[in-house]
Amino acid sequence: MKGMKNNKLKALAVALVLTMSAGAIPTTAGIEVPALTTTVEAAAKKITLKASSKKVYAGKTVKINAKATKRAKLSYKTSNKKIATVNSKGVITGKSAGTAKITITAKKSKYKTVKKTITVKVVKQNQSIAVVNQNLTVGQNKNLGAKARTPMIYKSSKPKVVTVDKKGNLRALKTGTAKIIISAKASGMYNKASKTIAVTVSKAVASKPTTPTRKPEAPKPTATPVPTKVPEPTKAPEPTKAPDPTATPEPTKAPEPMATPEPTKIPELTATPIPTATPTEAPKPEVSYVTDLYIEKTSNDTLCVGEPKECNIKWKATGNTTRKDFIYVSSDPSVATIDENGTITPLKAGKVTITVTSKTPFSSSKGADCLSTSKKYTVKAQYNDEYAGGVGFKDPEDVATKGRNVGIGETINPNEGISEYSPEKAEKYLTFSSSDPSVATIDKYGNITGVSKGYVTFTVKTKLPVEPTGTYYKEASATYHVGDYTYEEILNGLTMDTVAGQTAHEVMNDLRQNPDHRNFFKDYPSYPTREWADDMLRSATARASRNIMCEILGGWNEGEKSSVNPLASHKGNLNGYGGAGWEATGEELGKAASVFFEDIGHFGNETDPSDKYEAIAVVQYKNAAGVNLTSMIVQAGQYTGKASITDEVRISCMPESQYYDICNHFGFDIDDKQMTTTEEEVPSDGENEATIFTDGSTDTVDITAPAETADAGLQEETEGVEEIEIAPEEETDVDAVSDVDEIIE
Repeated sequence: MKGMKNNKLKALAVALVLTMSAGAIPTTAGIEVPALTTTVEAAAKKITLKASSKKVYAGKTVKINAKATKRAKLSYKTSNKKIATVNSKGVITGKSAGTAKITITAKKSKYKTVKKTITVKVVKQNQSIAVVNQNLTVGQNKNLGAKARTPMIYKSSKPKVVTVDKKGNLRALKTGTAKIIISAKASGMYNKASKTIAVTVSKAVASKPTTPTRKPEAPKPTATPVPTKVPEPTKAPEPTKAPDPTATPEPTKAPEPMATPEPTKIPELTATPIPTATPTEAPKPEVSYVTDLYIEKTSNDTLCVGEPKECNIKWKATGNTTRKDFIYVSSDPSVATIDENGTITPLKAGKVTITVTSKTPFSSSKGADCLSTSKKYTVKAQYNDEYAGGVGFKDPEDVATKGRNVGIGETINPNEGISEYSPEKAEKYLTFSSSDPSVATIDKYGNITGVSKGYVTFTVKTKLPVEPTGTYYKEASATYHVGDYTYEEILNGLTMDTVAGQTAHEVMNDLRQNPDHRNFFKDYPSYPTREWADDMLRSATARASRNIMCEILGGWNEGEKSSVNPLASHKGNLNGYGGAGWEATGEELGKAASVFFEDIGHFGNETDPSDKYEAIAVVQYKNAAGVNLTSMIVQAGQYTGKASITDEVRISCMPESQYYDICNHFGFDIDDKQMTTTEEEVPSDGENEATIFTDGSTDTVDITAPAETADAGLQEETEGVEEIEIAPEEETDVDAVSDVDEIIE
């Protein structure tokens, strides 16, 4: 009785201690205590549960190291299954980035249940994109074969060289080099990643037709109808020598041998060609079993970025085994890849393990395994920052007019005289290549030699990467024209920007009608708009085309070329504008026609009320070698209709054959029909024979750029326009032309 009282007192004391301890520990919401140990006592029996917070990668698993005394049974529960799940054994699986609470419960009969909550932080895994640089030929299609953990998007830096679709399919359009940027999207499990590779497109080279001749070799195996020799077993008919007994009918019953044809039925044994099915068994002896496999160590197993190296595998086999009879795997394709031939391509500094596995087992025994071996490699990045600022080919000063050109048999070096491109440095740090050596070659110093007429693209690239990671090379390309330009070449390359011409017409009509839209002459009144006349476009196009052709090929007539701007050369009732290196096209280029409303001479021409019709030709010539010329000619007149092309040729002051060539090129009608106006309305020859001017001194002013002041030109042709005396300091100068070039460009 006394003992029972003492036990009750002890239990009460323990309960008081527990209550006081619990009250002494303040609780704060949101505070995690990793590796917290909880001790609970009940009825003098206690369970201790230990567990700590965990970190797990999305898509990976980790086990909770929970420990409970008294062999208590543990159970687990997650607060958010979308972030992390947990099974009955305490194995956590990360689902997506975030934080979840895992509640661990320890239970045992006659013991108080103990619970503990730990925090699990799920983080995204990093991912890499497995892809290598590509070499294509013009017209070739190829899939990049990029691999990543999440969907990828692709982008080409030069779609004119090579395009790439959403599936990573490349299409080579012309020679050059483009960068393909591959981006792997982020997901709940993986971080985003990106990688840039280079795609080099070269001119396609006809393949040698030698390979087809090898195909006949294939029949050889068919020649191996050695199995057909199996018919030898047909000799087995020896047992059928039963006919011998048939020979016994010596009793002269010779007819019986006639009956012996039955033995001829022995051909049934030819049905034994069943052996012909045995050819399928023939491969058996051809199986080569790999009995030993290893990767040989060498004095230098370090790999360098950009320098492919063969995996030095060694093996022993029972037959003819080649390097293609193995499976090669890289542990990290972002560091180094390995192809089906065992060639390792290092991509960036790091560590990588190459594993090689034979495709055939080590013996014919049932259950025999395929041998496998691995080797760790260190990839180092070699680099040189000598050309970290970039490489390239220096353009000639007149590239937009003459282009990058080299004569046949001529040798030039575009970078000659630039200290960064000394022959010694070029040979040491750079590599040069030609897309077509039959057109032009380039040597190790960057010297270009023309071989035959055509276009060719040269590429210069640093031999080593230019930064410590060993990833990025500097590379540039330039296209050259080889040989002299020909008349037909320029004629066939002329194009007309009809959108620019129509836009120019609309812009000038707007400026005629709305003084407040003009930059100058806002105080002048509104003027009638002009109608577009298709028949005037022929003369304007011929003049613009000739300006370009003469600028490239020469051949100007005396007094024909404008001394201010050759591409704006024009005559009589025409206005001209032009330039080299303009990138603007379409509407943007057409808006440049506002220049005709920025000096008094052109303003007078464009607002002459007697001219009711006009057409504007915008002709251009551009090529891959950098030539880029534009000529804009405005043709205006009082009448519209079909004028005599004979008169047009005579007034144009250009060779008749050239006028017809240009008309044929652009598809203009060249039938010699007279204009449909009345005889009284037809201008006299004298009115049409205004001389071609070159510097604004006679006839309409040939200003080819907006002047710095409103009074920079002088209108002498149009009646009704007040003559204005211009002070010397206000006259148009050459600088005004360059100002316009800057605006238009």
